[in-house]
Amino acid sequence: MVHTTRFNSMSAMFVYPDGSTDIQTVHQGSYRDHWHTGGQIAFSARVGIPVAAAWMRIDNLGNYDLLRVRFLPGETAARQFELSALAIGAALALLAMAAAYNIGLALVLRRRFFLWHGFWAAAVLVWGIVWSQAGLVFFPETAGTVSSRLATILACLAIMFAAFSTAAALRSALPETARRSVIGLGLLVAALGIFASVPGADLAVYGILLSIGTLMTLAAVAISIGITWWRGYAEGRDMAISWAFPMIVLAMTQLVDFDTFLWGGGAQIVVLFASAFQALCLSSLATARLSALRVQRDAAVAAGNTLAELADRDPLTGLLNRRGFVSRCEQAFGEHKTSPFGLLLIDVDHFKRVNDRFGHEAGDAVLVALGTKLQSFEQRYPCLAGRLGGEEFVLGVAGLSHHALGQLAEAVRQQLGTCDQSTGTPLPSVTVSIGVAEGVADGPFRKLYGRADRALYTAKHAGRNTVVFASDIVEASDAQISFLDPEDQEDGTVQWHGRTGVLR
Repeated sequence: MVHTTRFNSMSAMFVYPDGSTDIQTVHQGSYRDHWHTGGQIAFSARVGIPVAAAWMRIDNLGNYDLLRVRFLPGETAARQFELSALAIGAALALLAMAAAYNIGLALVLRRRFFLWHGFWAAAVLVWGIVWSQAGLVFFPETAGTVSSRLATILACLAIMFAAFSTAAALRSALPETARRSVIGLGLLVAALGIFASVPGADLAVYGILLSIGTLMTLAAVAISIGITWWRGYAEGRDMAISWAFPMIVLAMTQLVDFDTFLWGGGAQIVVLFASAFQALCLSSLATARLSALRVQRDAAVAAGNTLAELADRDPLTGLLNRRGFVSRCEQAFGEHKTSPFGLLLIDVDHFKRVNDRFGHEAGDAVLVALGTKLQSFEQRYPCLAGRLGGEEFVLGVAGLSHHALGQLAEAVRQQLGTCDQSTGTPLPSVTVSIGVAEGVADGPFRKLYGRADRALYTAKHAGRNTVVFASDIVEASDAQISFLDPEDQEDGTVQWHGRTGVLR
């Protein structure tokens, strides 16, 4: 078992007691059947025959210190292949989900932290595919030096993205100098990784520089996280929880020999598992924070809707006010462009007398009772009820013919006239006058209201406690009509100016 590294070709020769030999060779761009998931190349001796000696020849090896060779029984090696493939596949799957999840959040929320963390998970994912040789299934020609150089670049880019994500997550809590230091160290490690991948680079020198740069970056990130957590920022706590384990593991890989650890995967497989844990942990914490923000946002939206609803409601009766009534009519009936629409303008007869005789508290009770009665019609008809102010109410109804609208208006008049009998507290008896105007659902409210208002005044001067349709009023051409206040003019006198007209 040989852990993959940079070389041009590699040969293994097994010598048997009878003097026979078995030579197996792989070279850059072609591992044939010798590669295995976990970044290892396997050379197998003949089954059932003792081996007297084993020789290896490696041409143009990048660095002898990076060479890792193990001798294992065949059954043990097969079991390790299965376990490492299963574990590496699970780690890569978690990284793939974390990368897609965080990049998706970055696109939706437009936050840099999720973008950098998604790039970090993606870089570690691609690095794991390249290092473990799983990518040789699709690109066998990259076997050897190409894969090793690419893995070096990806590993350093992952460290850079990790530094960027930390700086982005702690942006509001971290001093600008500290944040720039973390970003600068991440860029330094990435630059060293690129230079170390150039053909002819001295891996011994760059290996030392990369170890120093990685440890400095980890130290800067750890200090930044510690400072923000100590200051009480939740971001620092979340970063500390998610980054503690992978940072410790990455630091240990620079100080401890993991060559034979985890089925021969060495430091790389340890880093892969730690990265998968970090991606899962940080994504879970981010989801929890987003859920909390979602709850807060929903509460704020609900509060805003409540305030908007209160702004559209009359505080005394609970009915829609003028603005709310017009807005809700447009929402409810505006799309029914050809549907008939009726506007019932309702005014309490002699309401000033109620206030003067029984007091304003009794007057308010009458208005509340009338509002309750009007609301009951919303449950039986496609209509909306509102209070325009004072003792003036309105009812907008869609889809009724002229005859049906007249029946509804008469029913409203009668029921509002008996509202004093339907409450637990005795109320002064009142009657209402109703002016009705007909139009279409998407017609202008002001014009329809003006017609209903003229019909209402006609009902007032016709003796009150009656229903008048605007279509039943015949106006003289160019006539100017004005009415005295019906509360002050008991006989409902009408003053006409201009031509003679007929009022019926």
